[in-house]
Amino acid sequence: MQQQEISEEEYLNLMKKEKNDDPNILYADSMREEKIKNVIAQIDPSNLLIEIEHRLRGEKFNPLTQSWDAISRDSNDKHISEKLISRFVSFLGAVLNQNTTLSNYSINEVNNRMNLVIEYIGDDLTDNDVEYGIEGDYTEMTRIGMIICETVSSVFRRALNGMESKRIFSALKVTESLTPAKTGGIKDAFKFW
Repeated sequence: MQQQEISEEEYLNLMKKEKNDDPNILYADSMREEKIKNVIAQIDPSNLLIEIEHRLRGEKFNPLTQSWDAISRDSNDKHISEKLISRFVSFLGAVLNQNTTLSNYSINEVNNRMNLVIEYIGDDLTDNDVEYGIEGDYTEMTRIGMIICETVSSVFRRALNGMESKRIFSALKVTESLTPAKTGGIKDAFKFW
C-alpha cells in the first residue's frame, strides 16, 4: 500500500480537527492555561504590598489560621502609624508591579533605582518621625527600611537583564509548542524563541 503525502497545511488542519474532537486534549489545554494563570498570579509583585503592610504592623502570617497575627502582644509595643503605612504602600505600589518585574534593567539601573528607594525611605522616616510616632527610634526606622528595601531589591533583581520576562515567555513558548496543532513535531517543543 502506498502512503499519500499531505501538505503541512493539511496536516495542521487534521491535527486541529483531532484536537477539537478529543476531550482529553481540550482538558489538557484548559489545565495548561489555568496553570499559567496561576503562576502569573503567584509571581505578581503587587501581592507583596499586602505582605509589607502587615509586616510594617509587626504581624506574621499564620498558615494554620490563614490570618495575620501580631508577633508581639506586649502592651509596651508602639502602634505603627496608619499614615506611615499608607504612604509607604502608596509609594511601593508604583514600584512593586508587573511593569517592574517584566522590565529589562541593567545592573546600573537597578542600583540607581535602589538608591532612590533608600533615599526616599530615609528622608520620609527622618522628616516625619514625630508625625509617625517613631521619633528617635532608630531601631524601628531600620526595621521598616529593611522590610521595604529587601522586598524592593528582590523585585528589581527579578527584572535584572529581563530575567523574569524571559522565564515567563520561555515557559509560555514551550507550552504553546507542546500543543500538536501548533507544531511540526517534538523538535519544536524545544525551540525557545
